[in-house]
Amino acid sequence: MLLSLRGVQKRFGSLQALREVTCEVEGRAVGLLGPNGAGKTTLMRICLGLLPADAGEVRVLGIDARRDPFAVRARLGYSAEGPDRIPGLSGLESVAYAGELCGLSRRIALLRAHEMLDLVGLDESRARAVEEYSTGMHQRVKIAMALVHDPDLLLLDEPTSGLDPGSRDELLDLVVKLRDGDGPAVILSTHLLHDVERTCDSCVIMNQGVVHYCGTLDDLRGHGEQPYVLRVVGDSAPLWQGLVGAGHQVTAGRRPSEMLVQLAAGSDTAAIWAHAQHVGARVTHLQRREMSLEEAFLSTVGNAGGMQ
Repeated sequence: MLLSLRGVQKRFGSLQALREVTCEVEGRAVGLLGPNGAGKTTLMRICLGLLPADAGEVRVLGIDARRDPFAVRARLGYSAEGPDRIPGLSGLESVAYAGELCGLSRRIALLRAHEMLDLVGLDESRARAVEEYSTGMHQRVKIAMALVHDPDLLLLDEPTSGLDPGSRDELLDLVVKLRDGDGPAVILSTHLLHDVERTCDSCVIMNQGVVHYCGTLDDLRGHGEQPYVLRVVGDSAPLWQGLVGAGHQVTAGRRPSEMLVQLAAGSDTAAIWAHAQHVGARVTHLQRREMSLEEAFLSTVGNAGGMQ
């Protein structure tokens, strides 16, 4: 279990940032998904022990983050949102310095810095000052800094923010590489649906400080009863009329010969086959329609602003 949260609350003045957050998070790559202001960054900082929760239990990798935040941070890597950097240092020096802050000796920190810069694709730019890095390169060096001490869990806060399409694709490829390797698990905080769909196997959906879903993407897309996609050869009108007459909902699909069938309560696909046989319709395709991640998100929390 990566995170176990029970009744976590956090208030900033009149703003209730987190409201009774309860979930158990597991997986190799987990998307922390929600619009701007959903409470994602606040939750990550509480998990890191950088912010105290007002109430509730926070366990990270089995460790109580409220009682032992230093033990938690020893096992986590964190890449914060924003352009933070240490001026005057090269990429190599930045990563090595992060390693020394985590307790590595200077020699080991430098060796690890070289390895991490190779991993994130900055091997040829390691000697350049970070002020000369592009936004995409800077995001990569921050990930290298977060990985240098070999953490068990990597937290990435909006890592693709401000990147051009090419740099964004390269960074998402890096997250996939981490997910599929033998390194740390990854929690990716973002408001971009595409980033989660491309890189993650599970997600936590937040909105206005509340967790609306926690589980796999496959289960999320199957959330609720989706209609069946039905295709027939020839005239589909008799089968359409028969299904509607039996109390099922039928709407047009994307193709002329395709219809979407929402079965009545208590019915299964046997009803479709029975009607097809009765009217002599030749069915060539029958499959449950899968939600897109966008549809699944909207069905879970409604049309929250800020999602892309």
